[in-house]
Amino acid sequence: MALAEDVCAAWEPPTVVEVKDIPSSESSGVVMVNDEFLTIGDAGGEALLYTFDIEGNYLGEQRIDGASNTDWEDLAAADCPTGTCIFIADIGDNDESRDAITLWKVAVTDDARLSADNCPLVYDDGESHDAEALLVYPDGSVRVVTKNDSGGKVYYARELSCDGEAATLREEAEIDVGEPITGGAVDRTGALVVLRTATRALAWRGCEVDWGADPQEIDLVGEVQGEAVFVGSDGAMYTTSEGDPLELHVLPCASTEEYDCPTCGCDDGSAVPLLLMLGPWAQRRRKGESGPTSVPRARSLPDARSLRRAAGWPR
Repeated sequence: MALAEDVCAAWEPPTVVEVKDIPSSESSGVVMVNDEFLTIGDAGGEALLYTFDIEGNYLGEQRIDGASNTDWEDLAAADCPTGTCIFIADIGDNDESRDAITLWKVAVTDDARLSADNCPLVYDDGESHDAEALLVYPDGSVRVVTKNDSGGKVYYARELSCDGEAATLREEAEIDVGEPITGGAVDRTGALVVLRTATRALAWRGCEVDWGADPQEIDLVGEVQGEAVFVGSDGAMYTTSEGDPLELHVLPCASTEEYDCPTCGCDDGSAVPLLLMLGPWAQRRRKGESGPTSVPRARSLPDARSLRRAAGWPR
């Protein structure tokens, strides 16, 4: 179990990649799996994943059997027994009339057709809410962030149920950032959480996020209607927006901070006991300060700089 994790603390200015020949000009969510980017369309479209690479080449589409697109609004990726699973957030509700929302859980393969499990969710207040941001954590918990003019509310579910019974989302916090929340992402450790608006990314750090604390703000410029964000294995941030042509904005991580934290519970829920054992060490520390020694990292995806070099971009 990792006791220390490097978490991105600052980002370089973006490099923009134009995605060529992709059938959909909408990108409501984006993730990277096996060196390729996956994105989805918005409400009412077909149940399709679109794939492209770091150079902006469109690679094709995959149909998702068993899923429907009521209002797809975000996309997340996490480890699962078969390798990597993606979670399609069918959580939009402009009219606030849906009895339940759905996460479509899909095991990623190279096949032209994929299968989806239906993981329904209901809000604990019994109301309907419009939402565009999904956060999936390494320990299997999820958060859905609803959307209003000044931000939204954060709802939490300890685990998903994909056997037909809806899991309950419980209200955790209300955040005010001055504009609607349009997307979200969690890094591989669970210690970096990013929400985005049309113009900014908002970053919180730590295994237990204090939603009342002021987030770090990163300006996202030049996006037509920014809706998607993904955090890579090295902390690089990737954003997309709705618009023609589709653009991928790549913000490499410029510097990191080290957090003493057991990957935020990704090891079978053992985070709480370990935090109690660590005592004063279970807190953020910057590189160079004394504390527990980190263990080697698990295998991760290529980082943003290596992808840039592979694409022939300047160092």
